[in-house]
Amino acid sequence: MKFIADTNLGKLVKWLRILGYDTILYRGKADRNFLKKAEREGRVVLTRKKDMARRQFSGKVVTVGSDHVQEQLGEVLEKLSITADANRLFSICVKCNSALVAVNKENVAGLIPAFVYDNQSAFCRCPSCGGIFWPGTHIHNALNRLKTHIQSHHL
Repeated sequence: MKFIADTNLGKLVKWLRILGYDTILYRGKADRNFLKKAEREGRVVLTRKKDMARRQFSGKVVTVGSDHVQEQLGEVLEKLSITADANRLFSICVKCNSALVAVNKENVAGLIPAFVYDNQSAFCRCPSCGGIFWPGTHIHNALNRLKTHIQSHHL
């Protein structure tokens, strides 16, 4: 499942990417062009605009009611009957939405802090923005936040 979100849902976009979902943030107005892009790319529309669901659109529109990102994430998962899949976590670049690619440790030498290089063995790289990612405390913290706020959607 792929998503497109209006500009009011930037934090939600990040969390959907953390869960491994291809999610783009539409920077223009949530209008007819927004819906056309969603339709062209086969994306579920995520919006805070209540009138969006009444517009002519052949795809799926999810109107997000909450102001808080963790509740927004729970709403989306519940309304679409999807569950968080631990195998997909951290597989998408949170910066640019590209699928991450596993790389050998030697390929990141000199590109990351020495401490990280010495203490980590698994690395991924974004082929689009060049970002390098590794498992660290941020993953544990993110998982705890997900488990706390989305208990009905087991990881």
